[in-house]
Amino acid sequence: MRATTGLVIAAALGAAACSSGDSTGSNTATCSGVVDTVPPVDAASAGCVAMPSDGSTYIVVPQYASGTGGTSPVNYQIGTDPAPAQQDIVPRIVSAQPGASLSLQAPAVGLRQTFDFMLRERERQIAASGAGAHPRAALVAALRATPIVGTVDTFWVCSDLNCTTFKKDTAVAKYVGSHIAIFMSQNTPSGGLTAGDITALGNTFDQDLYDIDVNTFGAPSDIDGNGRVIVLMSPKVNAMTPSSQCSTQGYIAGFFFGADLVPTQSHSNDGEIFYSIVPDSNGTFSCAHSATTVKSLILATFIHEFQHMISWNQHVIVRGGNSEDTWLNEGMSHIAEELGSRYYEQKYPAPSGRANPAQLFPDSSQGFISGDLYNSYTYLQAPGASSVTIFANSGSLQERGAAWIFLRWLGDLKDSTIYGKLDQTALTGITNVETQAGESFQSLFGDFAMAVYSDSLPGMPRASAPARDRFVSRNLRQIYARLNSVDAATYPLPFPVTLPALPVGSTASSSMLVGTMHFWKLTMPSSGGAMRLHFTSSSGGSFPSGDHAQVTVLHCPSASACP
Repeated sequence: MRATTGLVIAAALGAAACSSGDSTGSNTATCSGVVDTVPPVDAASAGCVAMPSDGSTYIVVPQYASGTGGTSPVNYQIGTDPAPAQQDIVPRIVSAQPGASLSLQAPAVGLRQTFDFMLRERERQIAASGAGAHPRAALVAALRATPIVGTVDTFWVCSDLNCTTFKKDTAVAKYVGSHIAIFMSQNTPSGGLTAGDITALGNTFDQDLYDIDVNTFGAPSDIDGNGRVIVLMSPKVNAMTPSSQCSTQGYIAGFFFGADLVPTQSHSNDGEIFYSIVPDSNGTFSCAHSATTVKSLILATFIHEFQHMISWNQHVIVRGGNSEDTWLNEGMSHIAEELGSRYYEQKYPAPSGRANPAQLFPDSSQGFISGDLYNSYTYLQAPGASSVTIFANSGSLQERGAAWIFLRWLGDLKDSTIYGKLDQTALTGITNVETQAGESFQSLFGDFAMAVYSDSLPGMPRASAPARDRFVSRNLRQIYARLNSVDAATYPLPFPVTLPALPVGSTASSSMLVGTMHFWKLTMPSSGGAMRLHFTSSSGGSFPSGDHAQVTVLHCPSASACP
């Protein structure tokens, strides 16, 4: 059993058996005054954990630590009943109490998220066909001259939201740095970015953001031999989003498409290109976008999409593997956004660089971090509805928040070098995570699920939780509480996880997706015999082994510490 100090956290799984006395085996929980740890194993059969009737409060977190299976909710039962002599479980069913954490309402998906999901899935199909792992000799014909300011070139640009039709656009190089070249379409409306704006953007791309991604994730390819990543600013990107949809479903601010790194693909530009909208204050091509809006969006969009470009090179071109699973690929790009924020947080320590000195983040980091915070907050409002490991809703904001917060915790646990390891491999998905982390996904997911709640409990020293069960670089309780204090309409609670009561002496039924967890609060009676905490399938028996059903339990030091 794992020794714990401070908060007592059990990693008890469905294959564990119970008794009303002392432990009789390595998978048997005790009925002593605390909950001991049961070794992580699959919930291949129904099981339970013995709980003392001592008046304690527990946070109970059932979960499916898997990345395989369908996209439909999986039903389960969880509850307590008196510990009998035999091990058979005959649950009594009651309805789960309402609570936001148990909601399974499908998250809303914006147009940009649907488009990005489509691109990543198309890339996986291309890579799986073997077309992406082309030898260098096949690229000689695609070589592009190193641009200088004033160079004119022609590019194919997606002209619909499925990237099934393309249009040509001619653009002029307005900025050329050591790593980045900005090309501006000749069809760009007047009154947009000034020469000074373009220089400032170019310098930030070239001198700051490029190095952040490369130093963290690895090098991009250079299949066109020009030594630069091209930033193509084109009104054809604006026009991809019909004006009738912009205001209600969002719009495409920028993107990368791996087909550009596969010369055999139709309409490939045979080079490293990031596409961006242009300022269009009069709405000539679609919805109106001011120069200020474009400048505020393009930097975070670039650092996000550049990770996708690096991932494709490292997985597909360098190692001949498949492209990364979409959930992990998108999660890594949201880590890239956060790294952009960290750069400016370090550059402008509080209270500098802030319009309001009381701001948690400097003005320059807001565009990088705000989306990740919003996405993760809304994910934690209903964590059973959005999977970390399967994008059932085409990469909704909540699903992206789930992937980001898991990878943020993983980077805190293993250190930030794990992000480079995850990109610089031919492995993908959960196998990739397990290999780079050096342990099972079930073990990782169990501690991640608990860390979401147990980090920085009210009134408790942060170090009272085991190191695996807390974050390091972000105090999410503190951040979410601040967001609630300044924008309660968007962030209605100081902490988004709500805790429906788990009934004592009966069983609640609920459901959640694979790759998710639920949070329950259990308050044991102050006297009486031991109770079994059991977690079973909807029939009261075993779960399919592939679901990796497991439950982690936090023994709260006081009721006030677990509100």
